[in-house]
Amino acid sequence: MPSIFSFRNKTYSTLPALLFFLLMAPHSPFAQGQEEGNAQATHLMQLGAGAMHQGNVAEAEKYFTRATVAAPQLADAFLDLGLVQLREGKPEAAETSLAKAVALNPGLSGAHMFLGIAKYQMHEVDAASADLREEIRLQPQNVEALTWLGIVELGAGDADKAAGPLDQAAALAPIDPNVLYLRGRAHSLIAQESYQALYSLDPDSWRVHKALGESYSASGQPEKAVAEFLKAVEKQPMNSDLYESLGDEYQKLSRFDDAMKAYEQEVKLDPHNGIALYNLGKIDVERGDPQAGISLLRQAVSAHSSPAPSYFYLGLGLSKVGKNEEAVEWLEKSLQNDPSDFIKQSGYYELVRVYQKLNRRQDSEHALDQLKKLKAASAVDNQP
Repeated sequence: MPSIFSFRNKTYSTLPALLFFLLMAPHSPFAQGQEEGNAQATHLMQLGAGAMHQGNVAEAEKYFTRATVAAPQLADAFLDLGLVQLREGKPEAAETSLAKAVALNPGLSGAHMFLGIAKYQMHEVDAASADLREEIRLQPQNVEALTWLGIVELGAGDADKAAGPLDQAAALAPIDPNVLYLRGRAHSLIAQESYQALYSLDPDSWRVHKALGESYSASGQPEKAVAEFLKAVEKQPMNSDLYESLGDEYQKLSRFDDAMKAYEQEVKLDPHNGIALYNLGKIDVERGDPQAGISLLRQAVSAHSSPAPSYFYLGLGLSKVGKNEEAVEWLEKSLQNDPSDFIKQSGYYELVRVYQKLNRRQDSEHALDQLKKLKAASAVDNQP
């Protein structure tokens, strides 16, 4: 769950931006007494900041409370007071302070979000959602507000409403583990609800068996996945996608003859399916029939299959039949098309061998150097 304080992204020894503007503006809208109150509030907020840095939250609350008394028109003072009260586990008091901050300055950054958090902690789900949506209206790219809205909607049991803001948060923060977990949770719940509804309509439909097969596949149970895909194929024998899924699971089980039969059936139903052609060619190249594999992989390339792996296995097949010059071209192309780490390492490994056959010693040494760097980097990444 995101920290309720990380949004402010300021040290407590720094004046809030709005307060700084009010103090420095040449034409202050406040009377003399108000200006004195602001100066006093500034000092008290700085003391509160110091107390926060020292971990003395109760003392900080006292200073921020005095700041709101000294400058009752200052929204930032109420916002910081509300934050401290949230930190202390006082959601009711925080709601009062944050509601005052919003009333004084409806556009104050973070105020609606923290008010929503306070309301959520008091189980006021609808009100919390409304405040968080208002924060997002004011700041559409506020990752924490989007995340908290997802949390609130998930807490309310509405995964559909949670998915939207969490998808937006993930687009803005693609490597945030909290966002990724919550987004995955929302979509998992949506999938479960959909599958349950599908099952209630017809528990023995091909769609149900396909969904179960995909679930078993995702959880690393290829044997069970195969059984479900076979049931789906029985009911929907003209569905080429089912044969592809079946072939993929057979490959995981090293049942390559069965995999090829599945992909061959897929090609019969969809002759220009680049994925099926690629899989057939790859299996041929790996299992000792490179000439057949080369033909299939050329078709796969023409059908716009995924370039990096298709180019790699085509180059590998060509090297196995002694067509080293052309093999180099495809192996080099595979490295230029955003390959996976496996294809990248395999590509450099094969290039080392093919360059040696062509007496291209410098190129071979360069490829070997790149391969060593990749393996070293991989070893570091895989360290516990």
